[in-house]
Amino acid sequence: MFKKIQSSKSPFSSILMIDPYENRYSIVKNNSIELIPKPSYSDNQFVSSFISNKDLLIASINMSRRIPDEDMASAIEIKIQEELGISEEESENLIGYIESESATDERLFHVFTTKSEENYTLFENHKKNIKYIDLIAPAPLLCKTLYTNNALSSNEVHIFIYLMHKDAFIAIYKDGNFMYSKNLDYSIDKLHDKYCEAIGNHIERGSFLELLLKDNLYGIDTNVSQSLAKIFGSFFLSVNDVIVYSKRALKIEVIDKIFIGSDIGDIPLCHKYILNYIGTNSEIWDFGLGFTYNNNTKSTPLELMLAKTSIDYVDDKNSMVNLTQFQRPPSFAQRTGGKFLIAAGVASVIGLSMPLYYLLYSYINDIQSYSNTRTSEELAPQVENYKKAISEKENELKILGVEENAKREAYNSKAQTLDSIFNKKVNYTMKSKIFYDLSNDLKKFGVTIEKFQNKDNNFSIGLVGDNDKKITEFIKFISEKNINIQNINMKLLEKDQNGSFYQGVLTMELK
Repeated sequence: MFKKIQSSKSPFSSILMIDPYENRYSIVKNNSIELIPKPSYSDNQFVSSFISNKDLLIASINMSRRIPDEDMASAIEIKIQEELGISEEESENLIGYIESESATDERLFHVFTTKSEENYTLFENHKKNIKYIDLIAPAPLLCKTLYTNNALSSNEVHIFIYLMHKDAFIAIYKDGNFMYSKNLDYSIDKLHDKYCEAIGNHIERGSFLELLLKDNLYGIDTNVSQSLAKIFGSFFLSVNDVIVYSKRALKIEVIDKIFIGSDIGDIPLCHKYILNYIGTNSEIWDFGLGFTYNNNTKSTPLELMLAKTSIDYVDDKNSMVNLTQFQRPPSFAQRTGGKFLIAAGVASVIGLSMPLYYLLYSYINDIQSYSNTRTSEELAPQVENYKKAISEKENELKILGVEENAKREAYNSKAQTLDSIFNKKVNYTMKSKIFYDLSNDLKKFGVTIEKFQNKDNNFSIGLVGDNDKKITEFIKFISEKNINIQNINMKLLEKDQNGSFYQGVLTMELK
């Protein structure tokens, strides 16, 4: 049976790291790391650790793209049971997985499982003092942080070989993505045991570690050098077998870089023998990742990667597979019971607050009404005075309006009289002059008057001429010449019966 892994989302002021295999504890705060002898519980402290390859089952499986995302976890659980032969009745298992890019018709997942009972036993003593462990990451996946924090290029193939005191593993990454991992039967403790067996004598572990850290082995006992050569030769023959298999299975043509690291620091013999047995140079596992150390703390490469991984995980819980079963409970507001109590409390508050609100609102209205009544009584005399003053002003305005209308009518009458006098004296048309000019114009065009009538400056003149053209030119001439003549119209211009002259009636109006 598989248990779904969850994680905390709370912000934290520091990070407590646990190496469960060496019982080491470190505090990470403000990008500095300090080794501490014993941890203590703190509510605002994030706790993280890792689990080595030897305690993991790692498999890569393909899943149909037709499976919906919400059903994928259950589908992976069923398939991993079949492929790894895990029985639900045997023990409970924890599972986590990551998806890798795939160019096929199926989706590729890397699955990490561990037995719940063994996981509990490994971390039981550590959690007594700290209560919760927020993150337990698979050790091979910690290398992912080297890419997310730009310590390595994401477009190359890299092999990581790491020796812990009680375990060792090889991990392969391509283009910044995890591809494969396998534990190696050559931990530092195993190397020590094999060395003692090879020389037929037991030496102190500290002396053996000093021997591993030497830059060269010149001048040491031949039996020692031959024994180390035999051990490391076997070690890297097994490493070569894994690399050959991985290149064929993963279709890798070129390996760009190989990094070798350990819990005790750089082991020069590893670089020598990997070149002899694999034919490739290796690089020292030296990624500081921007941390500083307090109180002469010396962190292992795994601890440095765990520190960066923990920082990333606090920001994004999907950045790492989490195999913890010691997660802290959700906040009170997120628990089912807490939600119920909060809802009940809110309902009770609302239920009591509404009657209280209306009662209080009634009291406020009464107070406001009483205050308004008192104010109204105090202002009543002033209101009456203002009303009386307004009434008096309105009466004055009415009287002034009557006087204004009378004076306006007198003014308009006088203005009309003045306009009439002005028009008579200034704009009066001298009719005698107009008639004088008109008679001269008649002579000029050879036109005579047969009849003449006048009514209110509207004239009707009977014209006679021996040529209709002369009469027309005469009319045009006087209309253009004299601005005081308007509305000129010629009626009944025709030839008489004998055909000797033309006659018509000219009508016009003087301004």
